[in-house]
Amino acid sequence: MQNNSLGKQIIRLRQRQQLSQSQLAERLFVSRQAISKWENRDAEPDLDKLVQLSQIFNVDLDYLVLNQPMRQTPILALTKISKSYRQPILKDVTFSLYNHERVTLLGSNGAGKTTLVNLIAGRIKPDAGGIERHYQPKLECSLMPQKNVLIDPMRVQEMMELEISIAKLNTIDIERLLKSANLWEQRRQVVDSLSGGQQRKLMFLLTMIKSAKLFIFDEPTVGMDLETIDHFWQRLDQISGTTLVITHDFNQIDHYFDRVLLLKGGVIAADEQVATIHAHNQDLDTWYRGHNQVQEG
Repeated sequence: MQNNSLGKQIIRLRQRQQLSQSQLAERLFVSRQAISKWENRDAEPDLDKLVQLSQIFNVDLDYLVLNQPMRQTPILALTKISKSYRQPILKDVTFSLYNHERVTLLGSNGAGKTTLVNLIAGRIKPDAGGIERHYQPKLECSLMPQKNVLIDPMRVQEMMELEISIAKLNTIDIERLLKSANLWEQRRQVVDSLSGGQQRKLMFLLTMIKSAKLFIFDEPTVGMDLETIDHFWQRLDQISGTTLVITHDFNQIDHYFDRVLLLKGGVIAADEQVATIHAHNQDLDTWYRGHNQVQEG
């Protein structure tokens, strides 16, 4: 029996991610004609391909196949979080993250975004409030911090091997990973000899080694060249877990993220679905600037 909604779902989700039929076919290792048949309901993908589609589109199988609402399973809940140093940084931060969500965290410089992600990652503790995690912080959360955490005297390949050992992984193809980031020729160089952009690429690879439930990226593309930035967003688009990203690349926010959080005045001043913003004929840049003006008025 043909599933009348599946073809439309594939078209809708493919267009949302700005993927052509050929690009989707390449990811699935099928022909473009196969994608066309699925979308026209002349054929249906097998179970393995359905699973792959759900991962590429970052949605539940029930949502993909039956168009049922996404299951809102929380993986993280923050309640009335506060943190001060010489002065209050976070005052009353409350929000949750859910499975498969793609969330961007916006805010001006000094708003406390990096402090917040360090709290979520368990690198620092809040002064007050609660953090409920539905994952193992050390094994199932991976953070790419704004400042690289690398061991300067180590060689590039040694750094990769160390991270693989810490994560207790056995089947990682280091050569393939380094070649994907154009770092294979630098594998024997010490980390300190790499350019700033190369160090950023290495930090990204180390972050992505884990099969984590929650990935956090703090201004990940700073120092990257344009080609590497494109590769970063393409790679991030393949993550099936939850992602929380600090970025002001509004072009990418518009088509990559599901939800946007605005941190202002020590609290989450806005929490909005990207689709809702678009439904009001706004892009994220316009929404962000306009919302800040409203908040400051």
